[in-house]
Amino acid sequence: MAEIRKYVNPPAAEVICEFRFPEDLPWDMTYPGMLYAHLKDAYPKRDQRYVREVVMLLGPEGLREEIVVSERSIFLTEDEGCAVQVGPRLLSVSCQRPYVHWEAFSEKILVGFDRFREVISIDAIGTMNLRYVNLIEIPEREVTLSDYFAFYPTLPPELPRVPAGFITGCEFAFHDNRDNCRVELTDAVPESTENNAFLLNIDYYLTEGESIPLDGVADWLEIAHTHVRDIFEACIKDPLRDLFVLREEAAAPAR
Repeated sequence: MAEIRKYVNPPAAEVICEFRFPEDLPWDMTYPGMLYAHLKDAYPKRDQRYVREVVMLLGPEGLREEIVVSERSIFLTEDEGCAVQVGPRLLSVSCQRPYVHWEAFSEKILVGFDRFREVISIDAIGTMNLRYVNLIEIPEREVTLSDYFAFYPTLPPELPRVPAGFITGCEFAFHDNRDNCRVELTDAVPESTENNAFLLNIDYYLTEGESIPLDGVADWLEIAHTHVRDIFEACIKDPLRDLFVLREEAAAPAR
């Protein structure tokens, strides 16, 4: 059984769960207002934003990329640390640092999803994902990646020892290709010039064409979170765990 580790200073800068629903779902511009009426006690602040997205469209000439601009309603908690976003056939729940523990975040996801179902009659999920954006700052001017990470780019000796910037990534399949997980490590801008910073993105998602029952969302989220947690632990080494400060009393075998 794998050990569950919890940290005093977890590096999660943002956690996001996003649902996208089939294109044939009828959409009414009154839906966001109706949903806000159900959520305003927890998310009293409201905003509107326009979002640019790249989508793949199939036409006579084959697949092509197109930039689509869509309007989203955003409901925010009083401290603006957590948000619900609603757009055409889209629901997103997110929280920023300081990270709330998984039990609290998953409850926010399920409450948002249940209220969405109450307002909008849906019979299927197109896709969904759980994404952790980990911002890791190391208090050293020069960092040897292999000292801190088990997942990092390896460079041949003919190249400069320290790249000016980098991105390395992999994608893994789970549960007979029903789910995929994209893992990326990149350099980032540190708060202090004395430090180095890195982004470790872990994005676990339901692949297109696969489906789960609407009542199976909670189970899927627990599976997704378990894989995200295990992948995160596999990508880092003990010196990073020391920076995050392990809660010794929280360490327990996974069940």
